[in-house]
Amino acid sequence: MNLDSNPRHYLEKFWRGFDTFADIITATLFTLGAVAMFVMVITRYGFSWSDPSIEILVRYSMIWGTFVGIAAAVRFRVNIRFTLLENFFDGKGQKFIQTAANLITAILALGLVLSGFTLAQETLIFDERMPTSLRWFVWPFHVAIFFGGLLLSIQIVRTTICLWKPAANTPNNIG
Repeated sequence: MNLDSNPRHYLEKFWRGFDTFADIITATLFTLGAVAMFVMVITRYGFSWSDPSIEILVRYSMIWGTFVGIAAAVRFRVNIRFTLLENFFDGKGQKFIQTAANLITAILALGLVLSGFTLAQETLIFDERMPTSLRWFVWPFHVAIFFGGLLLSIQIVRTTICLWKPAANTPNNIG
């Protein structure tokens, strides 16, 4: 069966679900951070009281949102690239430069995966907790680095493959 003749084959559904998942998680985390920041400001200045746990929740929801959101940035080709250099070339030259940028980003993504795993593992082993009244575990927040690096690695491979496909001439989205 020729998968290219069927626009709704299983891989398209997987990538659509993958993109939706990354977008929903990113939006949820940034919204959670914004709402928590609003609550913190209201309690601090309206009631002269604020739990430091909310400040930590804001900080880590923004960190999680950033690490997970990197995958969406790569999908829309708004990641860090050599765009000035790309403008000097046409067609294949731009593809080579974008591929080189993707390889550099892939090295960084793999570093994030390894360091995120190590950080989460160490904080889990030593049962580190937040120094606040809620005593939250620290390791779930460090998993964001691992998770974001993993999502970024997947998107880089996807973007590079789609970049070299003949039909991958959509300007903003690789899907």
